[in-house]
Order: sequence, then C-alpha cells, then structure tokens
Amino acid sequence: IAFATVVASSASTASAFTVSPGVVNLSPASAQRTVAFPTTTATQPRSSRAFISSRNVASSSSSSPTSLNLAGGGGTEALQDYITSLSTTASPLVTKMKNPKLIKLAGVAAVPLSYALGAAMTPSRRLAARAVGGVVAAVTAGGVGKNAVEEDVRRSCPSAIASRLVELGVDGDFVSDGIDRLKEDYGVEEEDFTTMKTEVYSVYLVGMAKNPLAKTAELKELANLREALSLDNMQVGQAHADAAKTFYRDVTRFTSVEELDDEDHPDRVSLDKMLFLTERAFRQGKETDEAFTFEFSRVAKALGELSMSEALERAKDVARPFYERALASTRSKLESGAVNSDMLRRARVTLGITDEEAKEMHVESFAQEVRSQLGLPDEEDEEDEIDINQDKRVETVAEIEAKMQKMKEEAASKPVEDTSAIKFKDGAFDQLSKLQEVLGLNDEDADYEVAAATERYWRNTALQTLDDAIAGTKDPAKAWGIIQSRQKELFLKDSSMKSMMTSIIMQSLGKPLEKVNTFARVNNAAATYDGLIDAIAAKETCKDVLKEAGWSEFEDFEKACFDPFDKASACGFLTNMDRHNMYQIFFQRSVKVDEE
Repeated sequence: IAFATVVASSASTASAFTVSPGVVNLSPASAQRTVAFPTTTATQPRSSRAFISSRNVASSSSSSPTSLNLAGGGGTEALQDYITSLSTTASPLVTKMKNPKLIKLAGVAAVPLSYALGAAMTPSRRLAARAVGGVVAAVTAGGVGKNAVEEDVRRSCPSAIASRLVELGVDGDFVSDGIDRLKEDYGVEEEDFTTMKTEVYSVYLVGMAKNPLAKTAELKELANLREALSLDNMQVGQAHADAAKTFYRDVTRFTSVEELDDEDHPDRVSLDKMLFLTERAFRQGKETDEAFTFEFSRVAKALGELSMSEALERAKDVARPFYERALASTRSKLESGAVNSDMLRRARVTLGITDEEAKEMHVESFAQEVRSQLGLPDEEDEEDEIDINQDKRVETVAEIEAKMQKMKEEAASKPVEDTSAIKFKDGAFDQLSKLQEVLGLNDEDADYEVAAATERYWRNTALQTLDDAIAGTKDPAKAWGIIQSRQKELFLKDSSMKSMMTSIIMQSLGKPLEKVNTFARVNNAAATYDGLIDAIAAKETCKDVLKEAGWSEFEDFEKACFDPFDKASACGFLTNMDRHNMYQIFFQRSVKVDEE
C-alpha cells in the first residue's frame, strides 16, 4: 500500500506511467479506470525534481545547437549505440520502469508479494493490493528479489550516464550536476561510479576517432566531456588507454598492419587522430612531464607498439594542417585586420604547435605571400630525379672534365629568359609589412625570403645590363640606374644586393678569363693577348658601374673581386702556373722590337 501511495504521488508530477495493458494505469490523466488511494501526501524525492528540471532545461535549449551537434560527430553516435547495447541486457523491470526510485520501491514490494496479496483481504484494501500486485506481476512476471532489483538498477547506471550526456549535450549548463546526481539515484558507490564515467568517456572518444576528419572543435568537445563527467587526470589517462586498446583491436580486425603503414589509409588517419586528441587532452589537463610520458606511452603502445617519438610526430602531423589553414586565413584577411598575432598564439596553444615549429611555418607562409604578390604560383617541391648511374664511379679525370664541359655547354646554350615584367603588385610592400608584423618575423628573415623569391629575376636584369655596358652599348651610369631601378621593383635591400652583385661580377669576368686561359694553354699568343685586353676593359667597366653605387665595400675593387688567394674571386679558378703563363704571353706580346 505504501508503494502504491508513492507511485500515485510521483505520477502526479512526472510524465504518464503506464504498465502492461489490461492490468492498471496509474496516470491521473488517463481515461481508463483509476485507483483511489489514501490521501496521504508523499514528498517528491530531490533526485526526481533535479531530473525533471534538467530535462526541462534540455528541452528549452534544444533549439540552439551545442558543440556536440555542430561537430556532427561520432561521439554522440557511439553513446547511442552504447545505450542500445546495454538496453538489450537490461532486466524487464529496468526496461519498463525508468525511474530508479520506483524500481527500488518495486523491489521492496516484490519480496512480501505473497503476503501482500494473501493478507490484504479487506474490501477497502483489496483494490489497492490488486493494483500493486498487478504492476509488479506484469513487470517482474511473478516477483523479483530486493537485492536482484538493486543490482539491476546499478547495472543500468552507465546507460543513464550516457543518456544524460545525449540529452543535455556535453556542454550543457547542468549536465555535470545532472550526472553527479545519478550516483545517488542509482545507489552506486563512488569508486564504481567513477569507473562507469571513465567507460562512458572511453566510448565517446572511440566514436570521435572513428571519423577520420579531425576538427578543432573536437578539442573543446573533449574538454567539455571531461568536465561534464568530473574526471581527474588519472581517470582521463585510463579512459584514453582503454579507448586506444578497444579502437586498435577493432581496426585490426579488418585492416592489416601493412595497410596501416599507408599514411593516407582512412584507418591510419583515424589512429593518428586518436594520438592527436590524446596528446591535446593530456597537455590541456596540465599533466606533469613524467605523467604525460607515462600516460601517452601507454596509448602509443596500445596503438601498434609505437615509440613515444613516433607517436608524438604523428600527432603533430594532424595538428600542422590546422595551423597552416589558420595562416592561410591570416593572409586572406590581412587587409581587414580580422586576424592578429594574439589569435595565432591562442591557436598554437590549442594545437600544441611549439615556437620553433611556428617560426618555420611563419617563414613558409611569408614566402608564399611574397610569391603571390609577385604574381607567381605557389612553389612546389621538385621531386628528385633518379639517376640509374648514380652509384657508378667516375674513373678518370678526363671523364670528369667531359661531364663538366657538357654541363657548361648546356647552360651556355640555354636562352636567357626575359623576366623584366615580373614585379610586385601595387600595395605589396604594405601587405608584406603587415604580414611580417603579425607573424612576428624579424627583418633578416623577411629580407631573406624576398631575396630568395626575386634574386633570379634581378640577376637576369643585372647580367644583361652589365653585358651591355661591357659591350659599350650602355655607359656605367645608365647601367647602374637600370640595375638600381630593378632593385626597387623587387624590394631588395642593399645588404642582399652587395653579395649578389659580387657574384654577378665574378660571372661576367670569369667567362672571358676562362676562355683566355684555354688559348694560353695551347700557346695561342695572339688570342691570349687580345682576350686579356678585352678582360681588362671589362674589369674597368664593372669597376665604373660599382662606383656609381657608392658602396664602400667595392672601393678596393681588385681586392674585393680579383683576390688570387680567394677561390670565389673572378680569377680564383686559375692556378699559379696558369696565371704565370698568361702574364708571360701578354708581356712578350707587349714588347715591341726597335727595327733601327
């Protein structure tokens, strides 16, 4: 009778409570025959009020999507499958009666069931006894022991935790409180309740990893899940280790280890995603270095006996594309000012990108923007050509010289490309300056990337202009004006120009000297003499051009460009014997015999 009273009181505030057809309906709103119980008032349990309140909150906020819904992810789907699998093993009592308080009361009533049905013989109590007996009989098919009922309630708690997460969302305002109250509602000990929550976290993580597409929103989603379940670092570490074992076992049922070596295989991508989510979860949990090493190595071992370094590198491979996209977005939104250095810093912290890795990626992003502002396509990595004779050793000096001569002839026969039209767009300087500031690059790094992208085009102009000056078609002042104008078009600094100008002079004067040396070695005195006259004139022309620049580094032109002890100078390739032979031929041709 006490059980029936509580049922009636609970039914007045909860949703309709219907048992098997043909027995009885305890819902006050039902049109069927209702049972009149004594008017004793029963106080609604606190846990029931909390559960109803939480459900109302979930219903009122269902119109606004949570991060769980936005992710569209495998986490919530995995929970739904988990709930379904548990429901197939639940007892009929748990399946029919969803309120754990009522189930426990039903268990209490089931023990003295024969007594209740046999002893309650008075007419005023017969109907109530039949009602209670009908409910319990219909649900339990003849009676269930108290301990068995309580055990069924405890076993249904993991499903209730998962259901609460699905209903309220991992980022729901009351989800943590709602889950914590399930421990009391289901009469579960603290240790067992923690184990259940850890298992639910593990199930959710496996579901996330099954979707190979990684999203940064999943990092926040996983952090919300941890907060909703009130797990500490040790419990999260255990959950990730359990998830890794389960996930790798499921993957290797259908995918071979050889296939998992393919970085583009979907299952390999999912495994790497698991490593990425694990690394981020541990780091964001502020694990100590020792604890991180222990926990992450457990996961790495579970995912195919990976070493710590390999697992970390694979996690980084997942994180880098996210930051690359952030840098691409920075470039596209630079003019609007929508992205700044603080936003990039927060992105690095979220993704676990170190300062060293960020510096390398920032330089690469700046280089891409330089090429874009020049109107050039993104530079692609050139695949190394495989030489089938690369392991064959060159046996003789003659073969070496023949090979080098062939390379020189190919380079000389290659037409000079006209690149004079390649220059920076209008406003490119301001754009690159803003990007340099946002990326935190110093002038040295920025100047190097600009020089690396434009050096080729400046060299073409400078070489052609020096050749014209040596040929006498341009005077030194005009030649330098053309070279300097090209420098400004390509945003080259004097510091970059000086080293490149030295290289160009070496190239311009080295060719005629090399040709003269060939004549001198065969004792062609006339050709040697004429060639040296032309080389001296070319040297003086280059010297006059550099005077127009006003650079102090070239005031002593001979020392800067013709140091015989410097292998990189214009005459550094000549041996002492070659220089002596050429000078001797020139001197002898210069002495005139007096015929008188």
